This record gives sequence, structure tokens and C-alpha cells, in this order.
Amino acid sequence: MDTAIEKFLSERKADRIKKKLKANMLEHEKLLIEQEADKEFLLENWLPKAAKRAGQLSLASHPAKFSHPSAKSKSVIFSGDYRADGFLRSGNVNVEPDVFGSASAMDVLKFLLIQLDDGLTVLEHLESGSEDIKNKLNITTASFDELQNGFLAIKQCTEIELTDSKIKQVYFPVENKYHLLSIMIPSGLIYKLKDKISDIRFSDSVKQAREDRKKQLYNEEGFGDIYGLSMIGYGGTKPQNISVLNSTYGGKAYLVPSFPPTLKHKYLRLPQHDFFVDSLWHKNFSDEFKALHKLFSIEYNNKDIRNSRDNWLQFIIDKVINKMWSIRLAEPGWSSKASCQLPSYQKIWLDNARQAERQKENDWLNEVMNGFARWIVIVYEKVIGKKAKLLADEDLAYIKKLIEQNKEGLR
Repeated sequence: MDTAIEKFLSERKADRIKKKLKANMLEHEKLLIEQEADKEFLLENWLPKAAKRAGQLSLASHPAKFSHPSAKSKSVIFSGDYRADGFLRSGNVNVEPDVFGSASAMDVLKFLLIQLDDGLTVLEHLESGSEDIKNKLNITTASFDELQNGFLAIKQCTEIELTDSKIKQVYFPVENKYHLLSIMIPSGLIYKLKDKISDIRFSDSVKQAREDRKKQLYNEEGFGDIYGLSMIGYGGTKPQNISVLNSTYGGKAYLVPSFPPTLKHKYLRLPQHDFFVDSLWHKNFSDEFKALHKLFSIEYNNKDIRNSRDNWLQFIIDKVINKMWSIRLAEPGWSSKASCQLPSYQKIWLDNARQAERQKENDWLNEVMNGFARWIVIVYEKVIGKKAKLLADEDLAYIKKLIEQNKEGLR
């Protein structure tokens, strides 16, 4: 018998005895339990029973229960080929196989994953039918074929490809058709990632480096960290119901941040004479002003109409403020160039080099709000044309009042 297999059976026997022994037992009772355990964990006796129990488990690389605990789908076992493509994917990372099924048969999995002297597992030897495994599992109580077929039932899949309504699904375009794909989670990969992150953050060398930093001591290796991590749980209070790996890791995995790239403006057209003329193209606001015109054209007036009018005006104000912020992203000091002929109040408003003045003074802000209100009236008439309603002084005052409610947003 291989030493690794012998050690496995010895540990299982010791665990069984420990669970059954009680302090108040008589010596002959203890001896009986030990004898029963000796008999149960003889290779001749344990192996045939274990082979029969292997069918209670399903080996999987992408367990369906990670998508939903009640999902029922065929066992997916995928192992891609290695490629130097830089992707974290199946085939490029060596991960443990995952298993789901009856918890009472988990000892069978541990047996199949025992590494023998040549570095291959019992399962790998059974798959190849090697002479080595035939010799190691040569018993009188069962033939090798019976043992092999029984243990390899852990990898059997149904021939019918089934998915489940509880698994997330997407339509993926293929030529002129769509394929419906079921999104499965590679449990081995997500927990391999957790191991890597934990090693980066909490390994002994990292802990020592952190301690040295607190004490202001030099540490040659130093340490790094990963920020923006989130924790995701699978299985709630019963992670063992999802899979073996999930139970081993307590059902907790990391989600790393995934943000779009920060894009830089290749070209930002800065205003040179007047922000409201140079940066705000009236056609970009045509939908909003046409909607306003319809409200202005209604002969009666009520609360709903007034609220709708205010909402459209606020939408216009928000678009202008967004444009203001895009101008402020420019390199501070741009308005001090000789080519820039902006009014002084607009230079203070738009150039971040004048930020201190923006916070201390208010005169420039009053001019901005006055110019803003006039711009709304002018653009309304330009967009609507001859059908535009004549806006009186009180209309201009009302528009300015609404702008003043956004005073701090303009600052």
C-alpha cells in the first residue's frame, strides 16, 4: 500500500475512534470500538464501499449552485489549454477541482485527491488506468474494474445538456443568430484569486513589513496592498450546500474593482470671448427649449404645468453646469493667455487658477447668473423662432430666481 494512502486511512480511523469514545466507557467497550474501526478502515473493506459512494458526488469546475443554491444543472468539467495570453482563465491557472453532492461522501473526494509518489493524484491514476494504481489498489474483495468504474462516477456527466432557469443567462450573437449562454462561476479560480490576495495582504512577510513600518524600521521586501476590494458570500450560513471549495473557504470570496479607464480629453475647445456663446451650442438644447415652448403655449396654468416648466429649466441649468465642469478640467491658468478675451467674471468662474477668488467673492457670481438668465431667453427665441412667446421682465426675473437656487453648484 502506498504510504500516502496508508496515512489517509490511519487518520480516518483515528477520527472515527475519537468521535465514538466517551470518558465513562469501560475498557472492553473502548477495545470493541477500536476493533470495529480497524476492520472498517482496512483497505480491503473500506475501498469497495468508497467506490460505491463516489457516485454521490459530482466533480465540477463551474458548479451551478454558485449562481443559485437551488439551481440544478449538469456537472460542468472544463480545463482549457494553457496559452500565454495574459488572461486569468481556466487552463492558465492550476486550481483544485471542486465537488458538490452528499456531505457524507466527502472522504471519498479526499482519497481521490491524495498525491502519490510520482506527484499524480489517485484520481489521475484511475483515469489513466496505470499499472501503479492497479498494484496499489489490488484487493480480494473487488476487481480493479469495479473500483475504477465506481470512483470515476464522480466525473460522469449526463449526456443531455441541461441548464436551469435560476442560472443567469445571456444572448450572445453568433453570425446572424443568437446563442443562449448560461453564466457559470469558476469556483477554483475565484478561490485561487482569494489565496493570492490574502498572500499579498496577510502573509507572514507582509505582517512583518507592516510591523517594521510602524516601528520606522527598514524592511528590504516592503509590502503592497489591493484597494477597493469587496466581499461576496455564497450559500449564506450554509456554504457547504454550494460546494466543497465553498465550504473550505467559508463561502467568502473577493471581488476586485473593475472600472472603465480614465480617458483624457484629446481636445477641449476653451471659450475665448464668451462662455455662453463659444461653449454652449444652441442646437444641443433644442429638445429642452421645444418642451418648454409647449408648456408656455398652454393657455391655462396649474401646479403640474409649473412643475414641468421648472423641471425643464432645471435640466437646462444642469447641462450648463456640466459644461462648466468640463471647462474647469483644463490646465489651470489657461485664461491668462493673451488670446483669451473672456470677461473677468468668466475667467474667475471657469479657470481653476482663480479658485481662491471664487470662494472669497460673490460679485462675479451675480454676473454669471445674470448672463445665464439672458442666455436662456436668447436661446429660447433662437430655437423656437417666430413662434416664440414674448417673455416679459417678470419671466426673466423668475428664470434668474431659479438659477439662484443653483448658486453653489455654479460656484
